[in-house]
Amino acid sequence: MIIGIDASKLAFHNKTGVEVATQDLIQAILRNDPINQYWLYSATPLDQNLLWDERIKNIVVPGKRLWTQRYLSQALRKNPPDIFWSPSHMLPNFLPAKSVATVHDIAFKIFPEVYAWKDYWLSNLAVRKAVRRASKLVAVSQQTKKDLKRYFHVPGENIEVVYHALRSDFTQKEFNFSATYPALGKYFLYVGRIELKKNLPNLLRAFAEFSREHTEVQLVLVGKPGYGYIKIKKLIKSLHLEHQVICLNFMATDHLPSLYAHALGVALVSRYEGFGLPILEGWASQVPVLTSNTGATAEIAEKAALLVDPQNIKAIRQGLADLYIDTDLRQALIAKGKLRLAEFNWDKSAQKMIELWNKL
Repeated sequence: MIIGIDASKLAFHNKTGVEVATQDLIQAILRNDPINQYWLYSATPLDQNLLWDERIKNIVVPGKRLWTQRYLSQALRKNPPDIFWSPSHMLPNFLPAKSVATVHDIAFKIFPEVYAWKDYWLSNLAVRKAVRRASKLVAVSQQTKKDLKRYFHVPGENIEVVYHALRSDFTQKEFNFSATYPALGKYFLYVGRIELKKNLPNLLRAFAEFSREHTEVQLVLVGKPGYGYIKIKKLIKSLHLEHQVICLNFMATDHLPSLYAHALGVALVSRYEGFGLPILEGWASQVPVLTSNTGATAEIAEKAALLVDPQNIKAIRQGLADLYIDTDLRQALIAKGKLRLAEFNWDKSAQKMIELWNKL
């Protein structure tokens, strides 16, 4: 069979979590499938390290605005593969007879108030289109599958759950950390877009209460600005945390593992996540993780993280305090995290995708 894949995100520079995960899964699929042929569609040429043998071809489809709907559709119509897979919920207008779409989360449906209207409208339209037209959907967690069933009425047998794993390039690099980041001392770490949907206002309010007794501790926020960034910056100022909350923009991959490793712990207390990649990155860095006791974060973390109610500011504050003060708790969570991390594997996820192709 010929499997066509929208690989356009692999050509991006400064990839975010979902884009990195997509690249790792595609690489694992190519590594684990010696039989099928793969056509990787992109607007610009991909890194040749991906193209390992004659079964794998990069089909470059030039175009910019509305690339998926217009230019990719034209390429698929002209010469369709046997199966087409979109690693996101965004599908082209033309699809081959068999198609698969991955849905990472539907937070826009559950918490529309933390989305710009345009983003909400586009996401809702795209997921509805994927639900209606794809032969099969892939969810990145049981929670996302549950939400697709509840909010979009998708039959459970039409959804396959395929987990993410730790990014393959997450390795410690040698550099002088203290000289590169002289302003950092003892700190908790958040990694992700700096936006309202990540529940950062509650994290900041909880940290403000925590820091009254622990003025020596910082909170480091790493990520690109997102929807509500200005409100978050204003909240930091109103809580008088300008000197304790440090916002770092997008960070180079070779620095990120060290930033995790030097942290007191990871703080990811979103009201909703489709998966929660920073949980895995915290485990890989052997630091404890504080995350939400609801949805996909609780599913992924199980008992290997400290779980708190993301709506309860006092609970988040107590969680930060427990991770900071309780040495035994920290060590127990680090040990459990190491074991839990081993359960997430790109080869295992790739094999589930390959089985899905073969069953369509």
